Amino acid sequence: MGALRDEHHGWLMPSGGYAAPVYEDPWATEAVAPAPAEATRIISVRPTGFESARVVGEHLRAGSPVVMDVSEMPDADAKRLVDFASGLIFGTRGSIERIARRVFLLAPPEVEVTVISGSLDDSGFYNQS
Repeated sequence: MGALRDEHHGWLMPSGGYAAPVYEDPWATEAVAPAPAEATRIISVRPTGFESARVVGEHLRAGSPVVMDVSEMPDADAKRLVDFASGLIFGTRGSIERIARRVFLLAPPEVEVTVISGSLDDSGFYNQS
């Protein structure tokens, strides 16, 4: 028990001056610690069905960026997985970028994604067909 609980026999004293019960949270779970920045791996997933959603979510929650290629999925399942990924990104405060047709980069909040579109100079190097 913490110091506040010991002083008040399992009760906390909020600012209002009245006692409030303290309950242990049975739903609390240990958070998965993000991978250290220097050890970050990029995970590539080519799902063929929605059952891969859990794999995508677990890697992103663990702090790894995920490249999700849904090109081999039926349209309805691909849309469902992209919707799931969008909710996952919103919930974790990460980012999602479309990097090709039906290919998405999902990044945890610790990873900064920079998008550069078009050529950087006039040499034509980036515009080769």
